[in-house]
Amino acid sequence: CRFKDEVTAENLANLNVTVDGLKYVSEGRFKDAEGNTIATSVAGLKDALKEGEDVILAGDIAVKSSESDSNGYGKTGFNMTNGGTIDGGGNDISINAWATWDSVINTTGGTIKNINVTGGMRGIFVNHNSTNCGKVYLDNVVVDGTVYTISCDQGTNKGLEAINSTFNGWTSYAATLGDVKFTNCNFGEGQGYAYCRPYAPTEFVGCEFETGFTLEPCAAVTFENCTLNGVALTAANIAELVTDTANVTIK
Repeated sequence: CRFKDEVTAENLANLNVTVDGLKYVSEGRFKDAEGNTIATSVAGLKDALKEGEDVILAGDIAVKSSESDSNGYGKTGFNMTNGGTIDGGGNDISINAWATWDSVINTTGGTIKNINVTGGMRGIFVNHNSTNCGKVYLDNVVVDGTVYTISCDQGTNKGLEAINSTFNGWTSYAATLGDVKFTNCNFGEGQGYAYCRPYAPTEFVGCEFETGFTLEPCAAVTFENCTLNGVALTAANIAELVTDTANVTIK
């Protein structure tokens, strides 16, 4: 085959090239027949997130330290700063970066779902220092393999809501995250930690905590229909989970 012009990502897209039935958009980024954005590589996911697209992962994505961006504090695999949705499709995502503020996903708002966050110092880092700030939604997310599961240092009180998810490790977030709600979520040990320290008002609804898990409430915390190792949390046993019951309400 001969091309009049140099083959570049731009003219490949203009030529409507398809790969395995997917239309080529840019390196590692494609569109399926329904118009969904599919990411097959680190570059593809980064490009989609820059444009605030809803994107589906076609497979596992592991970010090398050399491929990382900055979250303003340390390294990050992906900056999700323009909204949108990451649908992991059940795949794994990780970064080989383990300094104090390094993170897998740095988000200022949007939806992350159907994904396993498997490695890096921090899993989901909420950092609302952006022109695009919104609530963070987590749906069917498993964070297991990081040290911190969810963390937030700088926020604008937009809040976070997680459903049907698992957080194994150290979960802690600043008061500026805003109201937080976990529904039907599991909390357990990861990387030697089994701990939660919320500085923002937090609701736990239908959540399960493993034996040995510790929660230190630094803000108002509410438990509704939750269990500790399968046993219903009540006023009689809440001290087995929390370090101080003064900020705790049980429904």
